[in-house]
Order: sequence, then C-alpha cells, then structure tokens
Amino acid sequence: MKKTYLFLLFCIGIMLPNTAFAQSCPPTGLSNTTSLFFFYDVGTSDCVDRPTVVTVGASEFTLVECENTYSVYDLSSGASLANPSLFLSDFGYATCEYTNGNLTAETLSINQVEAILNTLKVYPNPVNNGNILNVKFSNHLSADIHLYDVTGKLILTNKIDNLNHQKLELNHIPNGMYFLKIGINNMAVTKKVVVL
Repeated sequence: MKKTYLFLLFCIGIMLPNTAFAQSCPPTGLSNTTSLFFFYDVGTSDCVDRPTVVTVGASEFTLVECENTYSVYDLSSGASLANPSLFLSDFGYATCEYTNGNLTAETLSINQVEAILNTLKVYPNPVNNGNILNVKFSNHLSADIHLYDVTGKLILTNKIDNLNHQKLELNHIPNGMYFLKIGINNMAVTKKVVVL
C-alpha cells in the first residue's frame, strides 16, 4: 500500500511542474482604460489556466469573459489606466508589458522559468559533426545559449529571441564532449552534448 501511495505522489510531482506553469504572456494586450483585452494564439492557453485577477500597478482587473483565443478583464478596484497604449500587467506567473497592443517585454516568475527549463529538449544527442543540434522549449522565450568545451573554453554563443526552437549549426566544432548552457532571467541549465 505504501508503494502505491509513493508512486502516486511521484507521478503527481512529475505532472505538476509541466501543467501548473505552462503559461506565458499573451502576445496581444489592449485596454480602453477600464477593461483589459488579451488575445492568445489558438490552442496555447485554456481558460481554466488563466488568472481570475490581473493587476496593473495598484489597479485590479477581474476576468469577466474567457474564450479560446481571448480574455476580457474589467476594472474591479483602483484607478483606470492613465495610458492604455502602454501598461504592465501582472498575471501572477509573469509580468507582461504591452505597447500599442504588442507584447514588448516579459518577466517570468522563478517557477515559470524553472518549468520552462525543465521542458528543454536538446536533440539529436549525440550529434554528428556538421549536423544541426536542436534546442526546443515548450514556450516562446528569450534566452542566451553558450556551448563550452570540457576545458571551459567558449566555443559558440547564440541568442533565442521570442522563439521556442533554435537550430545550432555544428559544422566547425571538432568531435568531443561539450556543455550547452542555456540562461533565462538569471537562471541557467546545462546539458552535456556529444559531437561525433
């Protein structure tokens, strides 16, 4: 019986990080000063995962309508927005800056960054010299990529800018073992990569 409970707790522990923080900022956010309108790409966010309250400064906006591709929040406390074309929304899991409706900055919570780093896939590994090494995440993000040899020498550097997939060309890299370091918001994960 104990083994069954431990197995269930283990399974729940594995599943929670992958589902609890699967959000990132909606790509579009608009306001008319007393309401917020957020638009999502199809299939990227379920209503059940969206927050019921979003804050902008000292003002709170409460969810009043939620559909597959959008959510509407109405002002529930605080002042209306002074500048509806530039605002910073706190979703709880991330702080999202919108300028003229476009997402211009995103600061993820520590839990969100950890969850995204845990979804990192690096393939194929080992990779044949001259081939492409793929780096893939579950969400679009901005990150720094560094490849080091076993002596700690920096071999390659790259930047992901609001993407969920990056291809690294390894045509100039000698065969051997390397360490791929990916950093997001002052957090990093390192993966061993073998080039054949």
